[in-house]
Amino acid sequence: MICASRCAALLVAVSLLGWTAVGHAACGWVLWNDEARLDYGTNTESRFWHTIASTSKQSDCQARLRVEIAQVAHSDYPPKDVRFVVVGDAVQVMHFRPDRPDDKPARLQTFRYVCLPSHIDPRGPTGK
Repeated sequence: MICASRCAALLVAVSLLGWTAVGHAACGWVLWNDEARLDYGTNTESRFWHTIASTSKQSDCQARLRVEIAQVAHSDYPPKDVRFVVVGDAVQVMHFRPDRPDDKPARLQTFRYVCLPSHIDPRGPTGK
């Protein structure tokens, strides 16, 4: 009887491990956007994390990362008085005042893209 209960407990444990593995395999990687904003006029800074997509493979996540960078940096209709600079896995967006286009940027946004395993939340334990 003891052997039967141990076998049943082992079967339950193996089944739970199997379900956990299936859950991670379906959504193994998450593409995150770390957006930082710096407004020189108000001297304020803010930071936001956004999820962009989830994929089952790291290579698919990296491919999506490249697509996101290309879409942001090479918009079909770029706003006036804005310049885009790609630096590695990030896009810097410099916003200039219309009356001073050659001056320093009035606002700077940085969109940094990163692929992380699905169980990692870059916002930290209280970030949701």
